[in-house]
Amino acid sequence: MRSGFVCAALVAAIGVCVPATAAQQLITFTGLAGVSPSGTPIAALQQFAGATVVGAFLVDTAAAGQQLTGPVGGQGESALLTGAVLGGQIDLFGTNGPVSLLRTGNDFGNIFTVNNGGVGGNPNNRLDQMGYTTGARLVSGQFLKPYEIAGNVPPDLFISSLFFGRTLQGPLTDPPAMITDVTTRDFAGVLTGPLGTPLFLNIVFRQGDPLIGGTFTGLPLQPVGVGNLQLNIINIGGAVPEPSSWAMLIIGFGLVGATLRRRRGMTAA
Repeated sequence: MRSGFVCAALVAAIGVCVPATAAQQLITFTGLAGVSPSGTPIAALQQFAGATVVGAFLVDTAAAGQQLTGPVGGQGESALLTGAVLGGQIDLFGTNGPVSLLRTGNDFGNIFTVNNGGVGGNPNNRLDQMGYTTGARLVSGQFLKPYEIAGNVPPDLFISSLFFGRTLQGPLTDPPAMITDVTTRDFAGVLTGPLGTPLFLNIVFRQGDPLIGGTFTGLPLQPVGVGNLQLNIINIGGAVPEPSSWAMLIIGFGLVGATLRRRRGMTAA
């Protein structure tokens, strides 16, 4: 039953993507969630401590619009690939059942690249970073969420921000080579390269209605981090995959997550 819920949602979220090009990649992953401490804990998120997480993003960096966005921390350079992420979903197998994060049309699909930017606490001010980043926003009195949430959680819970990628710090005299050119479109190469921190996913949740106060400030906030990520990248070329192909791919992916959760439960028993 749980795997059916996950599979149906994943097919709906990712299977309606734009036509595929040779540059498209399906990035899938599994990992384990950790609920970070918070001064304003959200009770509904405590079920995800140690939970299995599965996810998928459809990415096309070649088709994305690129904009140089200037220094970060007063030096270096950065760039934004807008429209690089075409579809995606994340599923968390909590103790109260699976919860799906379904990407919406309010997400710009931005991948952000930083090369040689400043970073607080690093005396050498060197930072290489590339990641998919998104967040909720208020525009002209409208509350726009990048992901909808389906599952057994309160209806006023939402994703405030999300980052999926890698980071590397080092001295200016011996600069890291995770990103050699800020205009790189090789997101998969950065995710799988030999340098950088372990791949990570950080999701910041908030609870409440920001339209009441006109701001997110003051709403309960709690981050959920996903570590121990196991990555798989599938290059997609040619025509759009048939719905049946998407279904087989995602069903197998969802069943992996369900199986991992069942095994963890059996071990605990």
